[in-house]
Amino acid sequence: MNKQLLVLGLLTILCIPITSHGQSLVSYIAQYNPSQSQLIANQIIESGNKYHIDPLLLTAIYHTESRFDNSAVSEAGAMGISQLMPDTASEVGVNPYDIRQNIDGGAKYFRQMINANNNKGLAKYNYALASYNAGLGNTQQGIPSYTYDYINGIKDTYNTLINIIDDTSTSARPINDPNRNKKEQLLKLYQLKKLKELKSMK
Repeated sequence: MNKQLLVLGLLTILCIPITSHGQSLVSYIAQYNPSQSQLIANQIIESGNKYHIDPLLLTAIYHTESRFDNSAVSEAGAMGISQLMPDTASEVGVNPYDIRQNIDGGAKYFRQMINANNNKGLAKYNYALASYNAGLGNTQQGIPSYTYDYINGIKDTYNTLINIIDDTSTSARPINDPNRNKKEQLLKLYQLKKLKELKSMK
């Protein structure tokens, strides 16, 4: 890639204003599952940190899969918030009926899909999403067209979350935290990097 274009691209990212909208991950999830929003948000953050996945990307996946309803069951038999198939739940060693385990199992499985597609460069997240949706065996020759809407829906939700969610910690940071702005900017830059990777499907 042309170095000038690369520098310009980085400058463009660095110049994007960091806006604050004040919505927490808990309040976002509460729109869909108010009674269990705190539990779900905490587990998404914990599992995201555990498997090195942006919690907002996990949130976008689970929003698309189930709208955070752990009683959801698909026609194919996928279960819970992360919509794990019974065989997959067994493979990752979780009880899909338990909210915490279902969320953690979905994160573990998505990490496996990322790792399995690590040779796809910047497109690995698109392949990982397609694999999560269609099965790893169905993405070996490319991303199936029937997964495009699924992938794009998650991208759109993730992009929205980046712009509206301020806090993905399990407890609110104090207002007088001197490192708050720096932390928020670093989080936004990390999320923008992941979004850029997600946009490189083709």
